[in-house]
Amino acid sequence: MEKTMKQGKYRGQDWLRDMVKDTAIIFCILFMIAMMWESQKTDAAVAGGPIPQESIRLRILANSDNPDDQLVKREIRDAVVAEMNGWVQELEDPQSLDQARTTIREHLPELNDLVGRELEKRGIHYDYKVELGVVPFPTKLYGGTVYPAGNYEALRITLGSGSGQ
Repeated sequence: MEKTMKQGKYRGQDWLRDMVKDTAIIFCILFMIAMMWESQKTDAAVAGGPIPQESIRLRILANSDNPDDQLVKREIRDAVVAEMNGWVQELEDPQSLDQARTTIREHLPELNDLVGRELEKRGIHYDYKVELGVVPFPTKLYGGTVYPAGNYEALRITLGSGSGQ
C-alpha cells in the first residue's frame, strides 16, 4: 500500500513536470510565430505598398540569421531608406527608372559610407558590400502581397558573410 502511494506521488510529479515542459515548448513556438509575424508587418510598412514591376529594389543580406544580425540588417535598411527618400524628393520625375538608376549610381559612395558608419556605431567590424545590379530574390510576402522569386534590378547590400536572409 505504501509503495502504491509513493508511485502515485511520483507519477503526479512527472505529470506536472511534463506539463510545464510542454507549456514552455508551446510558449516558445508561439513566441517565434509572433516574431515572424512582426517581421512581416515591419517589412510591409517599409514597402509602403505594391512594388512596381519597373523599379529598383533594395536587397540587404544579413551576416547570418542570428537575431542580432537580423536587427542590424533592419537598422541598416531604415538608414538607407531614410537617406534615399531625401534623394527621391530632388528628382524631376520620381517614377523614372532611369533617373532612379542614375541617382543610385551617383550616390553609391555615400551609401557605402553610410553602411560603414552604421556598422561602426554598433561596434561591428565585418566586411560589407554595396552594389547596384541584377540580384536574385526569394519569394517575399509584404503586407499580404506575394512577390515571386526572380532576378530583379536592385541595390544590394551584403553584410559580413551575407549568409542570412
